[in-house]
Amino acid sequence: MSTIAEARFDDASFYLGDPHAVYRDLRETDPLHWYDAGGFWVATKYDDIRFISGHPELFSSQQVAILSDLRAIRAGRGEVDAAGRGVMFMDPPEHAQHRKVVSHRFSPGAMPALEPAVRGVVVDVLDGLPAGAFEWIAQVAETVPVFAFSRILGVPRDDWHQIVEWSTAIAAAGAGELSDSDLRRITEEVGPYLWSQLDARRSEPTDDLLSLIAIAEVDGRPLDDLQAVTYAMTLLAAGSETTQSLIAGMAWCLSEFRDQSDSVFGDAGLAAAVVEETLRWWTPVMSMARQAVADVTVRDTTIRKGEGVLLLYPSANRDADQWGGDADRFDLGRSDGSRHVAFGFGEHFCLGAHLARLEARVLLEELVARFAGIEVVGAPVLRRSPLIHTFDELPVRLTPR
Repeated sequence: MSTIAEARFDDASFYLGDPHAVYRDLRETDPLHWYDAGGFWVATKYDDIRFISGHPELFSSQQVAILSDLRAIRAGRGEVDAAGRGVMFMDPPEHAQHRKVVSHRFSPGAMPALEPAVRGVVVDVLDGLPAGAFEWIAQVAETVPVFAFSRILGVPRDDWHQIVEWSTAIAAAGAGELSDSDLRRITEEVGPYLWSQLDARRSEPTDDLLSLIAIAEVDGRPLDDLQAVTYAMTLLAAGSETTQSLIAGMAWCLSEFRDQSDSVFGDAGLAAAVVEETLRWWTPVMSMARQAVADVTVRDTTIRKGEGVLLLYPSANRDADQWGGDADRFDLGRSDGSRHVAFGFGEHFCLGAHLARLEARVLLEELVARFAGIEVVGAPVLRRSPLIHTFDELPVRLTPR
């Protein structure tokens, strides 16, 4: 377990341990912490993270949106053209103009129409599970969100397994952690594939998300080829990785906290509560980042123009000022659990938040209908990532009814 002095917020290995001990110490002693080794601020409190996220006129995403941007600036990277980096790297009003291309398809009101398709995907995946122990990540946590989102996006059914194979490279691109092999897959396989799908829809649009992107106009101008492919890839990354982590964390929590999971497997009506508490306690996205566009005072501390801030969502979601002295406890009885910032806050609140909730809830409802419990039966392998909190391997066994 690291101390504050030993913590390396710019190193993915730090997040493999128990960062919550450090987060707790920071919230109590130095909630807006200057991380000298990385040259950026670290925000740990719920209110501070909401303030920074909710004021894009003070804290920009154009040059700094994720941890790798903070590292790049420290290494001397100059300004980059944000246009080809996707909506995650846009500020108002440009961000809202691009987001509204597809936002109506992800609204709460759109979810009932999507539920039958999502449930169909979940049922097919569960029907294909083997008896006995199996790998939850590869066979459920990755497959359900990628299949469901591929269907909504408009990817042909025969290509869904290919999208799953590409998901690691797509996620690495979203996290700014591309290896040479991932970069080759993105440039030689994923990008050309998405472009071929988009190009086909420009001449013959349908009712899917790819068609919306292909024919979209922003400020009276169509998206160019790079913008369209980047948009589609951003949606794929966001639509799969966050939900994959949520589904992975949900399985872990139900296995770990048996005092509460027994109740869940006896009452499918608790599924929504499980989803919200997993989002709070587990928190799929470990951090995002922003850059001050002027000198800004937060918590009696002045953040200078140009300085970056790392926003630690998992820390905010365990803030005792919000959830009391038992904030570290996984508790399905919380009445205010949905106030978490697992999906961010403000302008960049996760576009697919309602879809992620739907997929996780439907999955749990179908699990409860078929099984009496879930148990982790081997050694889990956490993913080495500074962005997504998930496992690479999570062997489980489902107890038949």
